Amino acid sequence: MLKIAVCDDNQEDLSNIVIMLNDYTSAKADRRSVTCTPFSNAVDLLSAMEHDQSFDLVLLDIIMPLTTGMDAAHEIRQFNKEVKIVFLTSSSEYAVESYSVNAYSYVLKPVGKAALHSMLDRVISELEDTVDTWFLVKSKTGFIRVPFKRLEFAEVLGHTITYHLTDGSSLEAAGTMTGLEELLLVKNGFIKPHRSYIVNMVHIDTLGPRYIKMRSQALVPVSKVNFGVIKNSYIAFTFTHVKPRKA
Repeated sequence: MLKIAVCDDNQEDLSNIVIMLNDYTSAKADRRSVTCTPFSNAVDLLSAMEHDQSFDLVLLDIIMPLTTGMDAAHEIRQFNKEVKIVFLTSSSEYAVESYSVNAYSYVLKPVGKAALHSMLDRVISELEDTVDTWFLVKSKTGFIRVPFKRLEFAEVLGHTITYHLTDGSSLEAAGTMTGLEELLLVKNGFIKPHRSYIVNMVHIDTLGPRYIKMRSQALVPVSKVNFGVIKNSYIAFTFTHVKPRKA
C-alpha cells in the first residue's frame, strides 16, 4: 500500500488532487492500493508526521501562509530522510531550492491526471525495488533506514525493541513483538527461537539446544519447545542460502 499525504491550502486544488489519487487505484487492475490523507496546512501535516503517522510520499504546495511547503520540507528532513517529497506549485522559481531538501520531483500546477499518475508509477517502481532490502526504525534521533542484512538479531523487552546490528551497534525503538513478527518473520531467513528474540539466520555462528551464538559472539536463548523447529529451519536455510565462509 502506498501512503500519501497531500498538503495544500487551496481547497479546490486539494480536492482535485485527492480525487486523482483515488482514481489511480482503479485505473489499472495491477495498481498498488493508495491511501491518501489530505492536509490544508503544513502545521497539521508536521504534527501528524511527528506523532508517528508515516507516509511514503508527501505532495506539498510550496506557497502557503504561515508555514510554507519549503519550510515544512526542511523540517521534515530533520526527522525523516526517506519519505519522498514532491512540490506542487504554480511557479518554477523554487526549483533550485527544492534540491536542498532532496525533493523527488517538482510539479507545476494545474496538476493533470496523466502527469500525476505517471509520477506515481515511478514512485511505486522505486519503492518496490527497495522495500524488501531495508526497514525504518524510529529512534530518539529520528528515522533510520536499516538494511535487513545488517540486522543480526532483535530483542523485545516490554514495549522496547533493541535492534542489534552487525557492526556492533544497536538501536532502540518503541514497539511490540507482534509488530516485529509482522516485519521480520515474513522474510525468508528470520526465525524466532525465543519469545523475546528474532534472529537473522545469516549471522548465526553456532546453533545449540539452549543458545544460538551469533557471529558477534552474542548469545541468544533458545526455547526448549522451539528447538526442533528452529534446528530444521536453520539446516534448510543453510543448505539453500548460506555460502561457506572462507577460512
